[in-house]
Amino acid sequence: MFDAVDPIVMPQSDTTVCPACGTSFKLERSNQTYCSRPCQRKASRNAARGDRSAENKQRSWKHYERAARLKEMIYSTPPQERLGMMQNILSFIPHDAGLRNILTDPELHGMPPRADSRMNIAKAANAYTQKIFGLSIGRYIKAVRTGTEPNGIAVFD
Repeated sequence: MFDAVDPIVMPQSDTTVCPACGTSFKLERSNQTYCSRPCQRKASRNAARGDRSAENKQRSWKHYERAARLKEMIYSTPPQERLGMMQNILSFIPHDAGLRNILTDPELHGMPPRADSRMNIAKAANAYTQKIFGLSIGRYIKAVRTGTEPNGIAVFD
């Protein structure tokens, strides 16, 4: 009757390698797989969610690639038409979460200025909304998303 159940057999060696961290450790139980509880938790989390580093790298690359294309779109437009191009880009704020993420990206806002004085898209959009509406890009996005008219103090030169 008990023949169908395989008996638990201790491995021949009393040491094994932890699949989570790769360290060698001495087995304390016959069914022990990980060297410690933290390694077991880490493996459990990764199994449940999967390793997302490749996915995150791809998402980050797409984010910054799109930011570069938007900047190129602004600066490839003749200077007299750039404000209109920026207005056109900002018209997509209510519908495009990726654009909102780019325009409010702290890393893009913290970048030092370039030698040729060209700003990245986040800084250019912030400068535009400051000049036209007297609001930062974050406040402008918030106003547009709530459906209110962005009103600040317009600063014209």
